[in-house]
Amino acid sequence: MDLPALRTLFSTQRRAEFAMLPWDDAAKQALLDQQFDAQQRHYISAYAHRQFLVLLDRERLAGRLYLGDSAAGDLCVLDILLSPDHRNRGVGTALLAAVQDQAATAGRRVLLEVDKGNPAAELYRRLGFTAVGDTDTSWRMAWSAAATQG
Repeated sequence: MDLPALRTLFSTQRRAEFAMLPWDDAAKQALLDQQFDAQQRHYISAYAHRQFLVLLDRERLAGRLYLGDSAAGDLCVLDILLSPDHRNRGVGTALLAAVQDQAATAGRRVLLEVDKGNPAAELYRRLGFTAVGDTDTSWRMAWSAAATQG
């Protein structure tokens, strides 16, 4: 796994969230680096069975898809992140459809969490995910082949 490239992808995605902070760019980048490192450590420690998939387009990083198994046996989409050049081109839809196929074959449910302001929530709804819980800031969503057939 090319951690420097993944760190850059993460920073590119999250940088806008820090735009309003009255910090210089170096301080913002240091915080982004800390968050990336903490996220990586969390996924490794919290999910014994995990898949860290890297998407390449002509040998360049196009995105990442992190999957993990929940204690209840669900397939969890821990993170899906696409480079700006690969958004709104059907890549996310294709990735999630592959995850759904994998889960359906194994008779498993797919879980994910999405921030309430994230436009990806609409994509998840179109793909058949439904809200199964929420917090002030996010929805927990689930999909199962049985629910879409019934």
